[in-house]
Amino acid sequence: MVNGGYTPRHSARSFRLPGALASRRVQAAILAGAAAAVIAIAVTVTLTGGSTPRVHHGCHGTTSCAGHASPPTIPVLAGKPIPRLLADGSYHFDEPGAVTVDGGRVFVSNAAGNSVSELSATTGGPVGYFRVSHSGITSPSALAVSDGHLWLASVTADSVAEFNARTGARLRVLSGKPEFSGPYALALDGSRLWVADAGGYRLTEIDTASGKVIGTFAGGRYHFDHPYALAVGDGKVWAANSAGQSVTELRAATGAWVATLKRGYALADPTALTVAGGSVWIVSEAGDCLTEVSAATGRLVRVLAGSRYGLDNPDAIASSGGLLWVANALGDSVTEISAASGQLLRVLSGRSFGFSDPTGIAAAGPTVWVTNMAGDSVTRLELTRAKVRAGRGAAGSS
Repeated sequence: MVNGGYTPRHSARSFRLPGALASRRVQAAILAGAAAAVIAIAVTVTLTGGSTPRVHHGCHGTTSCAGHASPPTIPVLAGKPIPRLLADGSYHFDEPGAVTVDGGRVFVSNAAGNSVSELSATTGGPVGYFRVSHSGITSPSALAVSDGHLWLASVTADSVAEFNARTGARLRVLSGKPEFSGPYALALDGSRLWVADAGGYRLTEIDTASGKVIGTFAGGRYHFDHPYALAVGDGKVWAANSAGQSVTELRAATGAWVATLKRGYALADPTALTVAGGSVWIVSEAGDCLTEVSAATGRLVRVLAGSRYGLDNPDAIASSGGLLWVANALGDSVTEISAASGQLLRVLSGRSFGFSDPTGIAAAGPTVWVTNMAGDSVTRLELTRAKVRAGRGAAGSS
């Protein structure tokens, strides 16, 4: 499964967050004005084993921290990405949200349609479609696919179910211990499935072969507070705590707590994250900013903020080939950034892209897929790449 992201949220029409989770957006909005002020504050990361906290110093804007050198070249688009809007009835899109790519197929969950649409990753054409409400899944909030198996989470039904990705047949309903309460995000790490249980303030690890729970992680030093998004990579698991304004880092092999990133990271309603090029990139929806953290040390690398990035209620992030793409729900746009340097490459917007409340994004090779929840559509972007010396790439709108 490729790296992609989706923030389950209300659309411009009917889908609404449960009350307890919806209130966090109001709280986060209050904090948004203070987000920029904490960028330069010293960063405290508490390490495993009760060792003395290490203090790092933050960066201003796109300035790198000392010791973080940018490579001599960065990937940029040779030209404007070629968009194709997929919107006709044959796709059965109905408030599409989560999206992921597995091999030659693209899978899209439909929150209002209680269904999954399958597309060809090569042509973008419709391949299949199946409903999931009969399996106890309503308004699917998260999606993960690997080796012919598909997992869906439902925050409204408090359930996670496994399906045959080729036929749509339900294989089993997974049961957490304790039971799931608002499962908002899924992440696959080999033979393990991680579930972010927002309402339960915990993460659950499941063996994908048996469907059995391996472990449940909560309380104490984990500091989970509505864990809303997950990312795995470099032997770690990162959970974004939207109400806690923090990110919790765990060891993937054991589930042991490593660190909680909070003060000084400019986190304001963190609702999406991805791992790319040795860094963890964290999207702050209320703060309209993007925070880069070293995956190895937890040290703050940089915070990207400001109107030129076009970050407007950013909801999802994806990475591929040294590039980052951020979907801006209110801005009806996608921001493209170099993962190596943090340099803005372009902001994609306009009628030709068809962005309408973009809330999900996935990238594989030269293709990026963006779900438009309010538009009942998916935008497919075909990319071409070239390499230029750092500092000479174009930055701005396209």
